[in-house]
Amino acid sequence: MLRAADYRERARASLSGNWGMAVLVCFVGALLGGIQSVIPVTANYQYGEGMSVQIFGINMSLNQLPAEMLGILAVMMSILSIYALAQFVIGGVVELGMCAYFSKRALGENADIKDEFAYFQYFGKALGLRIVTSIFIFLWTLLFIIPGIIASYRYAMAPYIMAEHPEMGIMEAIEASKQMMDGNKWSLFCLDFSFIGWMILSACTFGIGDLFLNPYTHMATAHFYLNLSRGSSGNFNSDGMM
Repeated sequence: MLRAADYRERARASLSGNWGMAVLVCFVGALLGGIQSVIPVTANYQYGEGMSVQIFGINMSLNQLPAEMLGILAVMMSILSIYALAQFVIGGVVELGMCAYFSKRALGENADIKDEFAYFQYFGKALGLRIVTSIFIFLWTLLFIIPGIIASYRYAMAPYIMAEHPEMGIMEAIEASKQMMDGNKWSLFCLDFSFIGWMILSACTFGIGDLFLNPYTHMATAHFYLNLSRGSSGNFNSDGMM
């Protein structure tokens, strides 16, 4: 079995000479929800102090705001909520395109930004996959956070599988991911954790570093998927799929 360092090395090799397009694919993907994230808006109520909201790290007490600012804040939160919903809805099909792009690059094939939008004919299936996996992960998280994390790794390969086999049904792709990740969840966790240093550095740049970190992690994950689905030789292994 390949180590995390091996996947990172392969990712760097695949990105060599292709960083610009990979950065663009991830940037567009992040805007459209292909990379799932949480918009940093929280509300908090403290007895005696009233309601406060925090947007992008800025804390504001609603008791101290004039009526005009409350109106503006309400509009901002509405816009952010609609944007988050749109990201979730559109993001599923964009995520499939991103998986296809990075898988092609990992195989040494030509790929560009058009691949990111090549799956809109499977829009309903992509959205269904995201909804079902999100529900499953949420239900496991209700038991405890660790089962939720394990579930997220159990279904992690489903978008890659559906991107390569769009004829598959939603539950087929999920079941294939479960079988593929059986005994491999820890390996993917170790791969993700191996980027912790880069994540800390990216946080120090207020997320600007994500422009380069996202292509790096996605390419490494694509190599991880290809290694499981085809074997370390690079040949397709049907037993690894179903």
